[in-house]
Amino acid sequence: MTSQLSCCAFSVLYKSLILTASLTLCSQAQAQISISPEDLVKQGLLAGANYPGLTSLCEIDRPLKIAGDRRRSINKRSPLTDEERAQRAERSMLAPLRVFDNLYFVGNRSVASWVIQTSDGLILIDAMNSNRQSEAIIAEGIRSLGMDPNDIRYLIITHAHGDHYGGQEYIVNEFKPRVVMSEADWTELEKPEPEIFNPKWGLAPTRDISIEDGHVIELGDTKVELYVTPGHTLGTISLIFPVKDGQQKHMAAMWGGTGLNFGPNIERLQMYTDSAARFKQLADNKAVDVFLSNHPTRDNSVERMQALLQRQIDQPHPFVDTNATGAFALLRDCSLARVVKISNYQDRVQKNTP
Repeated sequence: MTSQLSCCAFSVLYKSLILTASLTLCSQAQAQISISPEDLVKQGLLAGANYPGLTSLCEIDRPLKIAGDRRRSINKRSPLTDEERAQRAERSMLAPLRVFDNLYFVGNRSVASWVIQTSDGLILIDAMNSNRQSEAIIAEGIRSLGMDPNDIRYLIITHAHGDHYGGQEYIVNEFKPRVVMSEADWTELEKPEPEIFNPKWGLAPTRDISIEDGHVIELGDTKVELYVTPGHTLGTISLIFPVKDGQQKHMAAMWGGTGLNFGPNIERLQMYTDSAARFKQLADNKAVDVFLSNHPTRDNSVERMQALLQRQIDQPHPFVDTNATGAFALLRDCSLARVVKISNYQDRVQKNTP
């Protein structure tokens, strides 16, 4: 692949990003972005300043790694003792919490599951790593918050990595929800060897509901909008849905897959950039003022939940942010910075090649 972007791709980029950067058009149906990667990073960090958990994506001098396949490396490690496993679980523990009147956190410090409560049952977002976690953390967390896991009607799996689907077997067998993923990620999990695998993950789900971009799940009094935002995986799902805080109504947007775990792949980075740009526009149009992730260190949920526990009656909700969609601007700009940096490098190599 050459270092330059086609005019068609550039046009999509420009319209979706609406960057203030100056752009240099080339002849022969080619275009090149002249803003520097460093300036893109500054722009992204400024926009997403309220979400320091995302800033590692902007460290463009650190090489991007491909998430390892642990089929082989897992065998080289000594298995954890029961005591070590218990200590690790205790360190990662995070108490279940009602974050909004209709939205609950049931996960740990590493990976989140969220529960949307509707007038006709529960919608569960993601199932953690394993059946053990889904039973001990998700199901027990739901019960401790005064709900019944038998009321789970849908399990939405945001993407085809096992830290989000690994506990689905227990959830599906016990509570019989419909399982929702995108077509691309169903297809990924049906391959003999998926892109990323870890033996600690539970079984992949059996194909059930395959959604298209813009699909709406309506359950009781609640509508959840699902958008396909490829990049992290080819079929990552991101969500927009209403949340309530007393008499106040807000709109939440959950980014379905954060890390750039596919190496210096310019096509995937461009895909990620375009998805973040488009989802920011969707979120802006829906007046989103709550940013969520399925990893609580990414959206600063750990700190915001601590603040929520100490919230006084007259204080604003710590998850509500009028600049919530700035998180998507950070994701957009910092992934684009990688695109430009790789493109510039490829251009230099091309010029120096006889």
